[in-house]
Amino acid sequence: MSLNYCPVKIILIRLRIGSLCKTRIDIFAPSVAMMSCLFLFFVFLNPAPSDSKFYPQTLLYDGEIRLANVVQLTSGGVNAEAYFSFDGKKILYQGFDPHGSHRCDQIYLLNLENLTAGPQLISDGRGQTTCSFFFPDNSSFIYSTTSKAGAECPKSVCEGSSPPKQCNNSYIWNIFNGFNILLTDSTGKTHYLTDDSFYNAEGAVSPDGKSIVFTSTRGGDLDLWLMRLNGTEVVNITQLTDITGYDGGAFFSPLGDKIVYRAYHPKTAEEITNYFQLLNLSITKPLQMEIFTMNADGSDQKQVTNFGYASWAPYFYPDGSKIIFSSNHHGNHSVFNLFLIDQDGNNLEQITTNPGLDMFPMFSYDKKKLIFVSNRNGNGFNVFMADWIADSANLHTMSPMLRLFAYLCNFSNCNCSHCENIQSKMLKSNLRILISVLKYKLPTCTTVDNVENSPQAYHCIAQLKRWNVECEHLCVGICAFV
Repeated sequence: MSLNYCPVKIILIRLRIGSLCKTRIDIFAPSVAMMSCLFLFFVFLNPAPSDSKFYPQTLLYDGEIRLANVVQLTSGGVNAEAYFSFDGKKILYQGFDPHGSHRCDQIYLLNLENLTAGPQLISDGRGQTTCSFFFPDNSSFIYSTTSKAGAECPKSVCEGSSPPKQCNNSYIWNIFNGFNILLTDSTGKTHYLTDDSFYNAEGAVSPDGKSIVFTSTRGGDLDLWLMRLNGTEVVNITQLTDITGYDGGAFFSPLGDKIVYRAYHPKTAEEITNYFQLLNLSITKPLQMEIFTMNADGSDQKQVTNFGYASWAPYFYPDGSKIIFSSNHHGNHSVFNLFLIDQDGNNLEQITTNPGLDMFPMFSYDKKKLIFVSNRNGNGFNVFMADWIADSANLHTMSPMLRLFAYLCNFSNCNCSHCENIQSKMLKSNLRILISVLKYKLPTCTTVDNVENSPQAYHCIAQLKRWNVECEHLCVGICAFV
């Protein structure tokens, strides 16, 4: 069932979240679907109106010029929080299949070099699991699990026979105690890094593999903590944040010297009282979240966004200068798109234009790929991977012809620099001539309209790449006609 195309006028969504990065959703009226790992804390209305057209061939919406060669890696159910290995050859993600044998989210590994092999279950199938992340050796990893507390899915206070009045709301987050961080080493042996009755989740590993930042209630609030490791042994755990409210979803910068995270900090006395009343019930309701950064030791905490809505799932840009995140601050607030912003809060850029939900973005360590979760293309919430176009700042002003040539160079890995003044010539040449040179290989790129539209151009170049068009032939053809 796709929320984006639900015919029901109003769907009341009551969240029952296993952790702040894992969610169980009951959808009522008239059908029921079980979903997890989502951050849907709103009343979802009819599909949001949008001027952004979707192109199924490319899996792109209009205006998504920084993305190309999009691949859907999962299909069906609810899949979320996918994170690359350091070598970019594998991903870990958490998934929930309403028709499967596991009633809680489990952790899966997908080999990007052998997608036909399909996902491999790597958690033990017990309890609720969430928030996986690789170590730099590309084989060891962590995730959080309630497995020690039992094989069943943990139940929220809101699922009892007499739920408290605070449950009568369109959204809640459950803070299940007993979530502990489990490390699986390169030999497959498991080690509990935390072993207590608190909430310990939302963990991420530092680039050197010696630290883990995570969220825990061990201090009486939802704060960020830093765990120092010596191999699989915990050296010490120190508290990084202590402001009243929720701090979580943290990740290290590429150099490991900074941390980016999301936060909800209640301000008024009433908000603070309500926050702790809910926390005592192991639930919370973060109405607003903003993006923050700090040094890896917890110093120099700075607020990056100030939108007053839900900005979350941040991740550092590969050079550490910017942050990509998901937010509903724009337009219809039931719509979450990906945005890029400088660390100082300037130069906000919208990356995706989906009239539904895009979230959990992460860049590959080689700076070439972006992975994210989306409900685009229907059929549940799935993991998508795209080529990242880092130099797209001037694509808005490029002519369709020059834009197409830029794509040819980028994605066919061809260097046609021997064509004298080729860019100026391309500006003056006829796009139809270029298409005529290529159309024997690109049957879907036979009209000016198709190629002038950037998602269609992405599709054409994706075909070029798949067919491995010889660069020599491509360049000769271009040079001959410009």
